[in-house]
Amino acid sequence: MADDEPEWQRVMVRGSLKTPDPVLREVQRLEQLGQVKDVVILESYPLQIWFSADLETIENLKSLSKKSSSAR
Repeated sequence: MADDEPEWQRVMVRGSLKTPDPVLREVQRLEQLGQVKDVVILESYPLQIWFSADLETIENLKSLSKKSSSAR
């Protein structure tokens, strides 16, 4: 990995209680763009979404998850 490339990590982010799930939709969109990889979705409620991404993308998705689960 080059010095200027961000380091990728594997994490789990919970989906929201909404249908369709905005967190899942964003993960799928980012996967198509190549910004997220190795996506595994566990069928729980809310969804558990495992993926690999750089830290900035992870933080953005965690933030979206918190916003989506707290907004009722």
